[in-house]
Amino acid sequence: MRKLLFVLPLVLFWACGQKGNVSIEGKIDNAEGKTLYLDHLHVASTTTVDSVILDEEGRFEFDLNLTQPEFYLLRLSNGKLLTLLAEENDNMLVYSKAENMNKKYIVEGSKGSKLVKQINDTLNVTKAKVAAIRKQLEEKKNDADFSTVSQNLVAEYIEAIQAQRKFSIDFIMQNATSLASYMALYQKIDEDTFTLNENKDIQFVKIVASSMRALYPEHEYTKAILANYKTLEKRMSNLNIAKMIEEKGASFPEIKLPDTNGKDVTLSSLKGKFIVLSFWASQDPNSRKQNKTLKKIYDKYKSKGLRIYQISVDQDEELWKKAIKEDKMNWTNVCDPENGSSYAVRLLNVQRVPANYLIDQRGEIVGKDLFARRLEEKVAEYVK
Repeated sequence: MRKLLFVLPLVLFWACGQKGNVSIEGKIDNAEGKTLYLDHLHVASTTTVDSVILDEEGRFEFDLNLTQPEFYLLRLSNGKLLTLLAEENDNMLVYSKAENMNKKYIVEGSKGSKLVKQINDTLNVTKAKVAAIRKQLEEKKNDADFSTVSQNLVAEYIEAIQAQRKFSIDFIMQNATSLASYMALYQKIDEDTFTLNENKDIQFVKIVASSMRALYPEHEYTKAILANYKTLEKRMSNLNIAKMIEEKGASFPEIKLPDTNGKDVTLSSLKGKFIVLSFWASQDPNSRKQNKTLKKIYDKYKSKGLRIYQISVDQDEELWKKAIKEDKMNWTNVCDPENGSSYAVRLLNVQRVPANYLIDQRGEIVGKDLFARRLEEKVAEYVK
């Protein structure tokens, strides 16, 4: 009965006539006197196309003429908003409340908008889980059993991130012909973490880009995703990752450099283990700070199969060896002091230090330039 009463207001606003081929109407509770804007959401900007001052019942109606799918925002003057995906001949009904427009709302009469709601609702759940885990980590950092507690919480964190990534992939594969998949590609869990955050996820950009190019060749979102795919493809090529993904690790990057005893050690000698391939310099403060993090992670996960292959770009052999001793780095350390390990730097297009690549047990690069907590989270995901 409660669900029926919640949906009932939608039925009251069923359109009697249309001025355009798309109608958007409904009711926003607790919004009397506020202005409701209809914004057209472009790739890098928004434009307001209509607005209405809501009466005591919060009713509104907008009409559009569309020839292709477009993203729109319903935005209140208090800053609250929700996203819609309007398509030709949609008769859209929306019901929400002013205080939490995008969190709890109903939309009917628009397949695209229901898909957008699905991906946003799922992401909101994941964000809440991640926020709760981070809060617990902060609250328990001084507990005596923090090591055990943190390990369990990090495992929960990884599970939540992976579940969100799987959802995004499944969503894209099932809805590749919808513009909603464009949104799914670029969702973020936080400012630094995309839901699709692995190098091999470029394949899903390609899938959506190909679909959009076939269906809407002149759409601004099509042009944007094609440009993004081209940039990603070039970057992958520069890093020699594209071939590794395509061949599933058959082209393991080969590096051979001398260790502190002058003995050549190859990166491939660690194949089959999870490897942190790290670049650093003994006189770089950030590199030395990163060494402390690596030491902590290595001591925690070395018994489970973690290996570190660390390449110095130093050209002073004594400073390099001194730093290794000072930082108590008991893993594979290599360097070619004569030219600053330039071959390895060029091979992986290293632009600055510290830098790192994460290589899984199959020889695939699964992460790049992850530091501090994010590095440990990624290691924990693969080393169990």
